[in-house]
Amino acid sequence: MENFEYSPEIIRELQLTELQMLKAFDRICRKYNIKYIIDAGTLLGAVRYGGFIPWDDDVDVRMLRDEYERFCKACKKELNTDYFLQNNETDPGYRWGYARLLKNDTVFFREDHEELKSKNGIFIDIFPSDVLPESGIGNKFCTCVSWLCRKMLYSELGCLHAPTPFRRLGFAFLNLFPKQWAHNGYKWLAHLFRNVNSSKVRCYGWGSREETIGYKKEWMEDIMDIEFEGILVKAPVKTHEILVHSYGEDYMTPPPVEQRIPKHPASYIKF
Repeated sequence: MENFEYSPEIIRELQLTELQMLKAFDRICRKYNIKYIIDAGTLLGAVRYGGFIPWDDDVDVRMLRDEYERFCKACKKELNTDYFLQNNETDPGYRWGYARLLKNDTVFFREDHEELKSKNGIFIDIFPSDVLPESGIGNKFCTCVSWLCRKMLYSELGCLHAPTPFRRLGFAFLNLFPKQWAHNGYKWLAHLFRNVNSSKVRCYGWGSREETIGYKKEWMEDIMDIEFEGILVKAPVKTHEILVHSYGEDYMTPPPVEQRIPKHPASYIKF
């Protein structure tokens, strides 16, 4: 595991595995009329390359909270033995604030995540989007509470791998508290702001700049088909707008060669 290195062949095999998972995900969503969009590098790849970014190692999809709950419910009937819907309810050792669709009988160990006791495998990320208040106080409160919940869930790893002794000590303190408190915090935020009139949403369980700013709710409501690796999946009608939000006006320009690397450093993968 210590000597693992990505190669173009491994990246492509990983992508083709995830493509089959995306097909299974899309099949369920279409059957139950569940709205979703491909997101982040997956959407960028669809627009720039008609499929995966050549060095990308994952698939990201996003949906509003109500659609997400409907999808989780549908998975209880629709998933075959090839796949497993992973969240904190189906896997108590799971430490993130969004779901994953795992492929059974595979392995994907991310560097410095090997200590986690959760079920492991090649995955696609499924991000639920909840209301993000646009008012100053509500926005800051939502941002701070979701940040604390994310740190609590990461503390199991942060106390071992944070870059400074001070940060490791802080994570060690947070690791004393039950992780369910953080998951309950996400649910509490979603309930608290559910009826707030806001045009913006975010995934509380992800901490990027784009999440802090917020996504337009309409991007997940007004959707269309887009081609991705020879199949049709869902994307925002305003694809240009969301890509500018995430990557800037020059999103069609690839990064420098030295930055064209997978974003999930792995220590071991088994297909």
